Formats: sequence, C-alpha cells, structure tokens
Amino acid sequence: MKLLLDENLSPMVAVALAKEDGVDACHVRDRALLGYGDPEVFQRAFEEDRIVVTSNVNDFVTLARQCELHAGLILIEQSVGLKRPQLLVVVRAAVSFIGDQDMANRVLWLNLDGSMEFEEIPPP
Repeated sequence: MKLLLDENLSPMVAVALAKEDGVDACHVRDRALLGYGDPEVFQRAFEEDRIVVTSNVNDFVTLARQCELHAGLILIEQSVGLKRPQLLVVVRAAVSFIGDQDMANRVLWLNLDGSMEFEEIPPP
C-alpha cells in the first residue's frame, strides 16, 4: 500500500507510518506539491499509484467522480482538532482496515463516529 497525505494533514504522520510501520507513505511536502491544487495532487497520486489521504472530502470526491481510474482515497471526515498522535491512530486503523484490498476507484470513509466504510466510485 502506498499513501500520499494531503497538506491538510501533518507530514509527521507520513514519517511515522514509513519509519514505524513500514508503510510506503509520503506527504505532499515530500513531492514538492505544497500549495498545488487538488487536481495536481490527485494526478500525482495516480501517477505514483498512491492512495490519497485527506480531510478535504468534497474536492477529492468530486475529482474521483470525474475520472476513469484513480488509486483510491482515504477520506477523514473530521481532522480539525485531532492532534498528530490521534491522527496517526486514525490513519493506522484505516491502513489495517484496508489490508491488501485493491483500492482502485474506491473510497474509504473514516466517519465522525469512528466507523469506516467503503464506497465504490465507478467511472463516469
């Protein structure tokens, strides 16, 4: 599993996932994408076969619904107020929940109540 964390999440979460869990995780900062628009971030993730992890739910769902193929999304409905350790726990739970499942054209919703659910986003 390869992840690209959006700029609305702490880059230290990607560092911890990589160093402590062996997850191929990076942050947009690591790809020189800070300040870039969501379409560019989404495209880079696709090019690198990375799942985007973000709390920018509406914009990335819109992008996913407009494309034929994407590598997947992990959408955190509410990250405001989550401190870095809490965010790391949430993302680790998502990684565990996904396991070795293929995330192509899929979204994993991390809901406010802590539940998780998959959604298929078929090509337009």
